[in-house]
Amino acid sequence: MNRRAAAGWLLSAAIVAAVVHTLTPALPKTVIGLLTWGAGLLLIADISPQSRRQILILMAVGAIGIGWGLSHQIQPDWRMMLSGNALLLSMLAAVSFLRLITRPDTQTGERLPSGRRAVWSTLLGVHLFGAVINLSSVFIMGDRISRKGRLNQAQTVILTRGFTAAAFWSPFFAAMAAALTYAPGASLPQIWLMGIPLAVAALMLTALGCQHNQQFTGYPMHPEALVLPGILAICVLLLHQWHSDWHILGIIALLAPGLSLSVLFLRHPQPSSRARQHIAKDLPGMQNELTLFLAAGVMAAGLNAVFAAFGGWLPFDQFNGKEAALVLLFMVVTSILGVHPVINIAALGTLLAPLNPDPSLLAMTFIASWAIGTGTSPFSGINLAMQGRYAQQSGDSLKWNGLYGVVMVLLSILVLNLYDIYLLH
Repeated sequence: MNRRAAAGWLLSAAIVAAVVHTLTPALPKTVIGLLTWGAGLLLIADISPQSRRQILILMAVGAIGIGWGLSHQIQPDWRMMLSGNALLLSMLAAVSFLRLITRPDTQTGERLPSGRRAVWSTLLGVHLFGAVINLSSVFIMGDRISRKGRLNQAQTVILTRGFTAAAFWSPFFAAMAAALTYAPGASLPQIWLMGIPLAVAALMLTALGCQHNQQFTGYPMHPEALVLPGILAICVLLLHQWHSDWHILGIIALLAPGLSLSVLFLRHPQPSSRARQHIAKDLPGMQNELTLFLAAGVMAAGLNAVFAAFGGWLPFDQFNGKEAALVLLFMVVTSILGVHPVINIAALGTLLAPLNPDPSLLAMTFIASWAIGTGTSPFSGINLAMQGRYAQQSGDSLKWNGLYGVVMVLLSILVLNLYDIYLLH
């Protein structure tokens, strides 16, 4: 067994451990942490140069913070470093199994639609499929509608915004996983109460800006293709309502591979072979996000020690709508400048925890900043991928999405304050 395959099996074991931990907390979360760290160490040689720089910075900040804490007799939280993001990573690995059964496929030889209908079919398609199978949906659709390996402005805007808007509400996104990790106790229905209207607004803004383009060529969607993603989302919500003590990330770790493998064994002529291929070859492909979240856990442990050494300094006296707006603005601006959202979430989640903020308000602040920042920043993963795959210019994302980002920031601030005024007071 080669190094990458071994990492894939360790991640699969982490998924199983996450499910067992969710069903019976007698299994400590440190077991999941050890498995994810084992996979990360095996894959560290494969990470991209950009991710390597970010990871080194995070690890350095964490190490300095831990050293600072030790010099002030502050014992670091080793469990936070080892397993703080363990459930999150297990969920991301689990969601990858959905690619085995969920693809926005077109019929052979099917003509691509154009005009206003194509705008909506492409936008809703990439949004709904992106909410479940993440970034691969963008490339499946982008490759199909591109001409000579290029996308025009309208196609790029629709794919990028349609995908990143799913971060406002999707429980299968890294944004939601990170928010639930660093805002423990957040309620998924309350997050949806804020996030779904923002996602609808993002889609409407995008469609209204592009539907006048009668020459737009888009992607044909078929309603039956959305059945499985819909079933999965409903099952997650129902199971969480039935067992509210089960962590939502653990529920997804249970349902995503369970449903995927069940359907795979019913449909595929060689299901065992295909499942093993996914574990050994596809699953290790998450090396960049895996190592980034592991490094973020080290940084969070270091910052936790530093904040304790400083006697609990806090930027606010409380965390309400006004403070949420300031945090949102800070996170979006720094995201545009190249700071990965998970870095901000880990740092600010650790810093603001002593305020005992409403977890759903804090989580939605994180989620909104992720959705807006990744959609507009030239340095976000989605926009860097679009630049490399479809020959976009590095400044196009900010130029094409800057006004959209400003409007979404204002709408997000409004929603966060409405939640604070009408549900918290």
